[in-house]
Amino acid sequence: MTAATSPIISTVQPISRRVHDRLGPIARRFSHENGAADVLPADLTDLEVVTGFGSTNAPTAGTLSVMIGIIELQQRLGVPMTVIVSELGAWNSRNVAWADLLRVRDQMLAFLRAIGFDENRGELRTHLHEGNLTRAGRIARYLTPTDLAEHCEDLNDLYDSHGLLGGEVGLTVDSLYTVADILGPAENGARNILMVSGMEEAYFTQLARIVLERQRTAGDLSLGWEAEVGAVYFRVIGGLGGYPKMSKSIPASAIHLGMNADDLRARILSDAPADQPALFSAIDLASGWGDAQIRAARSSYDARDADPITWAQVKSDYLDTFVGYADQWKRCAR
Repeated sequence: MTAATSPIISTVQPISRRVHDRLGPIARRFSHENGAADVLPADLTDLEVVTGFGSTNAPTAGTLSVMIGIIELQQRLGVPMTVIVSELGAWNSRNVAWADLLRVRDQMLAFLRAIGFDENRGELRTHLHEGNLTRAGRIARYLTPTDLAEHCEDLNDLYDSHGLLGGEVGLTVDSLYTVADILGPAENGARNILMVSGMEEAYFTQLARIVLERQRTAGDLSLGWEAEVGAVYFRVIGGLGGYPKMSKSIPASAIHLGMNADDLRARILSDAPADQPALFSAIDLASGWGDAQIRAARSSYDARDADPITWAQVKSDYLDTFVGYADQWKRCAR
């Protein structure tokens, strides 16, 4: 059975009312889901959450929004959560020096702790993890080259045009590591797994389901895993200058925590029309501001043509906030 004909492939849908009610106020951070309602029972029984980050560069506003979001999700759900900073996956899928990947990895781990990730209720780990590497080897037999060709990131062509992608085998290895991440709770006996990611990574949900279904029907070659995988996908922060997303791999598209205050000022206070939707999205999702302040920012954004001064003040306030996060990022360096 190929991925194209498999009945386990479900359609990504906007967040349902049931999932919205389970997530409460933080549901606004998510745009779509894929089977999340099935793994979010009212009592959250046997639920584990899996998410992660690549360590290719300092976090963009988009990555910062996800970091803030997973901490809010951890507080909301109160279930085990694993966050992976995937240096070995990034080594295989992106053209970044190993030493740089390790440096950013360690800084990311420290930053997540600094902004509130609770290691008493969750695990921070990397891809240099014996259990995950073994699991990746065990699941490889259930996937075909066709599966991996049909389920891949939509932005790969964009990244490839910028000379950012690793080789074909490396991309396969990265996919295996990430699917192994998602299925870690299944190996440990969990029945419900919630994957949390950006929409561009939705294909990993499908690959994890293919593995689960094929091992269930593999007879003596089954792993005995009985879990179900659902997913919620974070809203995307668009890139500056009209790029589809803020990407740390495409510097012109983003503001990121490694930038100095002068460069951040130039980008966040930009008046370029193409930059404004991305800047508001960053304010909305990657500020940590309260609901009232976000509502006021939205009103200023909507009225920016008639009242540019108020919108400029909102961006100035956000500049101060983002510089604060950038300073904290720098303090987390070794």
